[in-house]
Amino acid sequence: MDEWVDPDEADPAQWRRTGPHDELRRGTETISVVERARRTSLPYQHEIEIHHTDNVADQFQSSEYEHARITYNSSIDTKSRIKLLTRGVLWGGGERHQRFQVQYRRPPPPTETVPFGTYTAWSRYQYGSIEQTDDGVTFAAADEEPGESLRDLDWKSMFDPVQERIAELELVRNPSFAKYRLKEADEWETYQTRFQYDPDVFAMGP
Repeated sequence: MDEWVDPDEADPAQWRRTGPHDELRRGTETISVVERARRTSLPYQHEIEIHHTDNVADQFQSSEYEHARITYNSSIDTKSRIKLLTRGVLWGGGERHQRFQVQYRRPPPPTETVPFGTYTAWSRYQYGSIEQTDDGVTFAAADEEPGESLRDLDWKSMFDPVQERIAELELVRNPSFAKYRLKEADEWETYQTRFQYDPDVFAMGP
């Protein structure tokens, strides 16, 4: 049987996974969220696929969707240009099933935009029907053309999982300023808690 981490475990060492900077730790201490972000060098890129099944309608601002299978490709290049590409499918409930891809960008410094302000978002989506199988999901497109849009999108209006990926990238790009902006928006404690023991964010484990 797999060994699960006890969520009430008080010893930080039981939460940690290994990372490239483990030799910098002393004893069983954990590395702070800001320090993990600061030690993440550029260029930075990682990809993760998530099958969302809890509170999907709330997270994706929908009335009825029950499933979202999405790949998040997060990156910052050597010029500190942020790019987040999301692609996936939404289905379940009474809403029309759809597949989509959205790219969010924030230009490199110097820029008039600030962390957690506005981002350029290009999106492409198509409706159809989705069938879930043992091997994943299959999408059959409806007999209509895909839709596209290009707009400036405020961080606060984004889907919750997208906000989280952007928060990670902004902390890597400028840890101190990003933390300040999150505190200003009364969001720092939320993301500090989410990232504290998450081994899949930044280039090093907790």
